[in-house]
Amino acid sequence: MTTIFAPAAGTALFLLGGARQDSALSSGWRDAARTRGWLVVDLHDIAAGDGPWRGTATPGAAGCRVVPGSDPRHFDIYSDAAGIFLISSIDLLLRTSGVRRLVLVGPPGGDFRRNLDAFAAVHGYAIAWHARAFDAASDDADYDDAGKALVLSDFAARVSPQHAALVLIDVQNDFCADDGATGRGGAPMTMIKAAVARIRALLDGARKAGLFVVHVKAEYGEMYRSVGSPYRYPVSGGREPAVWTASAADLSRTEHFSNASVEVCLPGSWGGEFVDGIVPQADEAVITKHRFGAFADTGLDRLLRARGISSLIVAGVTTNCCVETTAREAVMRDFHLVVAEDCVAVKDHLADLHRATLESLGLYFGLVRPSEAILAQWDTLAAAPQRAAGGTAGR
Repeated sequence: MTTIFAPAAGTALFLLGGARQDSALSSGWRDAARTRGWLVVDLHDIAAGDGPWRGTATPGAAGCRVVPGSDPRHFDIYSDAAGIFLISSIDLLLRTSGVRRLVLVGPPGGDFRRNLDAFAAVHGYAIAWHARAFDAASDDADYDDAGKALVLSDFAARVSPQHAALVLIDVQNDFCADDGATGRGGAPMTMIKAAVARIRALLDGARKAGLFVVHVKAEYGEMYRSVGSPYRYPVSGGREPAVWTASAADLSRTEHFSNASVEVCLPGSWGGEFVDGIVPQADEAVITKHRFGAFADTGLDRLLRARGISSLIVAGVTTNCCVETTAREAVMRDFHLVVAEDCVAVKDHLADLHRATLESLGLYFGLVRPSEAILAQWDTLAAAPQRAAGGTAGR
């Protein structure tokens, strides 16, 4: 198993306006940051009376902006005094620099501090506020651990229980069972049924290997309905009798379905339940989503980061919709991705979309591997301690 640890900051030092202008206060912190390889951010307040994205504060040459310094460990950020632009723009920079701790120096405004504290809590950063000069004698122990940006270089590392979670997408009756909403339409679902059987085996293997398991559950209905929410609209001339969002529909058409015929995975319904044999255990997470992707409007990102997960093994239905959306979202959030290619599926007549999705995901987003290979790797990991123990006993 191979992992690559790229040098990273570990800590990000934010010098607020007052501290930045106070050389006696800021110089000690800058020296500490330089010797420890921290990320340094100089914060500048700009006038943003109408908010950070309006008027003179509109991002650009004179508005809210992030300006890289000559040193790759230094940035200037121009933000509204409440820090709204800052917390909307900084997370990617912090993640790619391996930052886990925020140190803010200088007197903050009340709104700024509340917003930064909330940002840190939601995104999983430790945060410390200082109004005094850096004291190496007292602070060295607290800020001595340079962080590392973790890149998992091979398949073994990306499916390891140390780094990975198994994420199962929408393995629910409405999508997988003959009597569910999809099955009742009469289209053959042999691919889906075969995938569900393999998902059971993959889930069993993940549990034995000690992986963290996340069951993603679709829950739709009128209370969640909007432009991007799954809700069927009739179409003609296509391979399917409907499209699934208002954004994809020609709403000028007079044809329509009754509400009773368009909703799937309603709260509390049998169709929304997980299929037999793939029911969450007490120590497994359940994420309820109301869009195609499992990250939109859910706590999935925070859940995974809180547990130190950096790689996702994805399985479920359907390949070209909810699985693909979740897979793309995961990589855009800097998670490694492994797609269990025979544990994802579509209705049989859409097999070409299934194949195209897997090809696209494999080209741009992650590793696409059969469940047999994933299970074999877990077996190898499980056998390694046993071999080591046996060898020690034989000496």
